[in-house]
Formats: sequence, structure tokens, C-alpha cells
Amino acid sequence: MRSGSPEGVIKGMKLSPERVAGLASLLVEKLIALRMLEPMLGRKALATSLAQVMTDELRVEDRINAEAKELMRKYETEIASGHLNEHQLFQMIKKQLVKQGDVIL
Repeated sequence: MRSGSPEGVIKGMKLSPERVAGLASLLVEKLIALRMLEPMLGRKALATSLAQVMTDELRVEDRINAEAKELMRKYETEIASGHLNEHQLFQMIKKQLVKQGDVIL
């Protein structure tokens, strides 16, 4: 991601609100077409609700990623010297944060 957020992108998220809304609409249409969903509301209202849930979930993951990066600062020296693998450490910390926060990603 470039420095500074592009117009319309929610801070930290890699998807714009418009993209999330589009994905939610596609998902609603697909589920209805497959007869896996019978909407009680209009399709637009259902897609709007789904987009909000998706946005909320993306924000949870962004928060966990930010916490993991903050915790990794304690290990900068070990990472720089090659004693720790940055990606593996990030994944381990993130996994622990998810477990502690009782979150499903």
C-alpha cells in the first residue's frame, strides 16, 4: 500500500468500501442463485448488511495485525541479526492474539 491512504480506502484496510459493497452484492446474488439464501429483506438491504459485517471483520483483522506489528518491535534486534524469521514471528504472534481475543479469522 502506498504511503497515505488512497481516496475512499478505510484506514488500514486494503479494500475500499465500494469494493466491499460490490463483493457483498455479488455474494448475495450468488447465494440466491444457488438457492442457499432466501432473502427476507430486499437484496440491496441484505447486501448492505453483509458489507457492514465484512467491514467489521476486516477491521478486527487489521487491529490484530497492528497489535502483532507493535509486539514485534521487541524483537527488532533479533530479526535484524537473522536470529528470528520476521514472517514466522508475525504469524506466531498473530495466532496468539487471535487465540487470546477469541476471534476467528
